[in-house]
Amino acid sequence: MSSSLKEIQQRIEALEKEILLLRSSFELIRDPFFLLNQKKEFLKANPKGMELLGYRWEELSGMTFLEIIPLEEAGKAIDQFEEMREGKEVVETFHILNRDGLKIPVELFGTRKEETYFIQLKDLREKIQSTEEWERLKRQLMERIRERDEYARELQAIKDLFKEKVKEVEKMREEALLLSYTDDLTGIYNHRFFIQQLTLEVERQRRYPTELSLLMIDIDYFKHYNDRNGHLAGDEVLRGIAHLLHQGVRQSDIVARYGGEEFAAILINAGREKAREIAERIRRIVAETSFPNERQQPNQNLTVSIGIATFSPAVSTVTDLIREADHALYRAKRKGRNRVEG
Repeated sequence: MSSSLKEIQQRIEALEKEILLLRSSFELIRDPFFLLNQKKEFLKANPKGMELLGYRWEELSGMTFLEIIPLEEAGKAIDQFEEMREGKEVVETFHILNRDGLKIPVELFGTRKEETYFIQLKDLREKIQSTEEWERLKRQLMERIRERDEYARELQAIKDLFKEKVKEVEKMREEALLLSYTDDLTGIYNHRFFIQQLTLEVERQRRYPTELSLLMIDIDYFKHYNDRNGHLAGDEVLRGIAHLLHQGVRQSDIVARYGGEEFAAILINAGREKAREIAERIRRIVAETSFPNERQQPNQNLTVSIGIATFSPAVSTVTDLIREADHALYRAKRKGRNRVEG
């Protein structure tokens, strides 16, 4: 049976009272404090946390905790989250990046209860100005470890208060997250999500080595098409190419718009031969698909050029993979377009 208007109003009032209580609880915590979901996305931050990072909540709520960790420390952060996932409490020193890109040294206290991570940070900037202060900090750290049972009790109390609220908003948060990772024009993943996922896959290679390849895909003579047919027609081509890329890759692969008329595909568990097979399939599908006014193109067809890079000891970072795939893409362009190189 549907709830009456009075019952709905009473529930709203009860929720508002609980939210007011939770907000007061957060403000009592002296250090920066965050709640994260199982995907490491920010669910809540107290005022000290917002002050430390410099983000507005509207910005922070669309981010993950790994986005404020410098790339060189991402692996260590992933390891700590894995320990928390296994039920351990962690104490570790990190650097975090605030909104202005400043690296801030912090001490992290973290634990996980069910599907929620509880993260407390201690700003270390003032405490590492001298060797004497650093030694004092280490003694305090040992004291913090001894006090972790008390922290765990406090965190558990807050977790219990938020448990039902997290369930109520989870669906809306997932929808909002999807929008933040989606390119508005084509509907596929955007550049931000591509960089984040490629970073995670490269970090995963260091722990669980598998085959990994990257495709950089560029529409041939796209500026010529735009100039002759207009930007609206060009937008339709971009949407059409994005759809065809999904047909050409496997379900496990990640397709994103890199920027402009350039796309990228992360091929998981794919070595060079498999990557070339997928790239050739994409090239052929696009070449065989009819687009409006494509006969006016310099090659009388709307096609793509593709560059391949495969993870190896010589190509082992995000920058290496993108640079290698870009170089291969440029070779494909120089050799006449509508081809695969790499």
